[in-house]
Amino acid sequence: MQRIGNVYLTMNRPPITDLDSMPLLDRSLVDYEKYNKFIGQSMVKDCMSLQATRGCPYKCMYCHKIWSKKHYVRSAENIFEEIHLFYKMGVKRFAFVDDIFNFNVENSTRFYQLLIKNRLKVQLFFPNGLRGDILTKKYIDLMVEAGTVNIAFALETGSPRIQKLIQKHMHIEKLRENIDYTCKTYPEIILELQTMHGFPTETEEEAMKTLDFIFNLKWLDFPYINILKIFPHTDMEKLASENGVSREAIAKSRDLAYDELPATLPFDKSFTYDYQVKFLHEYFLSKERLLHVLPYQMKLFTEDELMQKYNSFLPGKSKTLSDLLQIAGISKQELKSSGCVADNVHFTPHLNQKIQKYFPVEEPVKYALKILLLDLSLFFSDGREVLYDVVEPPLGLMYLLTYLKHQLGNQINGKIAKSRIDFENYGDLKAMLEEFKPNVIGVRTLSLFADFFHETISLIRRWGIAVPVIAGGPYATSDYLSVLKDPNVDMVVLGEGEKTFCHVITKIIENNLKLPCDEILKDISGIVFIPGRRQERNPVMDVSLTAETIGKRQNQILTQFNDELEDE
Repeated sequence: MQRIGNVYLTMNRPPITDLDSMPLLDRSLVDYEKYNKFIGQSMVKDCMSLQATRGCPYKCMYCHKIWSKKHYVRSAENIFEEIHLFYKMGVKRFAFVDDIFNFNVENSTRFYQLLIKNRLKVQLFFPNGLRGDILTKKYIDLMVEAGTVNIAFALETGSPRIQKLIQKHMHIEKLRENIDYTCKTYPEIILELQTMHGFPTETEEEAMKTLDFIFNLKWLDFPYINILKIFPHTDMEKLASENGVSREAIAKSRDLAYDELPATLPFDKSFTYDYQVKFLHEYFLSKERLLHVLPYQMKLFTEDELMQKYNSFLPGKSKTLSDLLQIAGISKQELKSSGCVADNVHFTPHLNQKIQKYFPVEEPVKYALKILLLDLSLFFSDGREVLYDVVEPPLGLMYLLTYLKHQLGNQINGKIAKSRIDFENYGDLKAMLEEFKPNVIGVRTLSLFADFFHETISLIRRWGIAVPVIAGGPYATSDYLSVLKDPNVDMVVLGEGEKTFCHVITKIIENNLKLPCDEILKDISGIVFIPGRRQERNPVMDVSLTAETIGKRQNQILTQFNDELEDE
């Protein structure tokens, strides 16, 4: 155990290495018919996401170092079993949220062969990327034969120096060869390419190498130019600071809209603006390119799916395909396509009922511990129109509750709720809390939604709810000191949550549904907490405070604490 000021960090908990031993993800824990109305990371609706790997073998500077550096995989047979189950229910589209699915070539090859052998007619999406420079033509052929329809590749930068600097170590030419082969051999595969712009010390010439990489591949469907966001407590933040980027500029850049340029850029903003304009007009809206890629895209996407995707690139609002064609100067006669995929062609009727039949509900005992798991990774809509409305079911929380149910059975009564999907405003959340009356609240947090997380927890406390609040997820793990500076948070679970959270919940059950004493908590591996915090809390309700007021107060607290950390 380590002590940092008044914060106690317990011993590390080893990661789960045998992923096949984990219980099958209970998808009855959320309303899939509700989520399937939205586009997910795969760009399409009615698609089921899966996780096949854990850990990260890479050392990229821009990422939080919060996961195991070893790479653990579910076996091909285990992944196939899950897909086959939902395939029999009528689901045909599956997306892998992993960015290292193909890192274990032998296992992933066996998975594709199982699909082919069993004649499953599926559509496979890899929206978060594959390691493109380790692919072979034979492997690509096998992917396509098994049903792959979408592949995202991550280049980051076309500069060999920046590749080395950020420790990505991508074999640029090999990646180019594999993308070129896929474009020419399988034009029906929707290809995405992730690039970043604005690395510390990046020169204009090096930035242009990335743009040149894109321009040399004429038929990419959706290449992205992402402005680098520098997250706190990463190697990238350290590199930026060493090269004169101020802490204030880094902090402000996190909350900028996609079309706003940050002060963290290593070159003049006018260069970046010209860079974006050149990409948009000379590549993305190229009439020749669109005439080639659009007919293939229309065979995979509905018009709504396709237009939401294009609107994430274009500054205006194109509601129909005709609007897009008008912008590009293309007539429908020139396009030579019969139209987009019909709406609901991949819709699975009665999906919730089919899932529930496979995962029957075990009635909890009378005094079961009530656990509410909140996913705060979407802002409320507030009546605003969202151009590219990407919504994913909370897989992490589903894994968490599945494991708890598997280990503790009817001793717990669990519920999962995601902001904007299960509660559209704070009034909805308050009503949910009053109805469910949880004994424990667990919250998944992401860095981009840190303020939203703190505002929400502040309101929960002001509503008089004094039960333990336990935070987890990337923000909580990478920045647990800032999270615990918030007096409304009792504990942080680091890294993977299943075994650690289950250990905490077991101790709460043993302690008459209350958080146990500090001495017991110190023996739970993988958590961070402040001793004595729960005794300091007074559950006094103050309904006069609005979310805006609490948000301002919370930001003042966090700013003060960040200043203290900087001084240390």
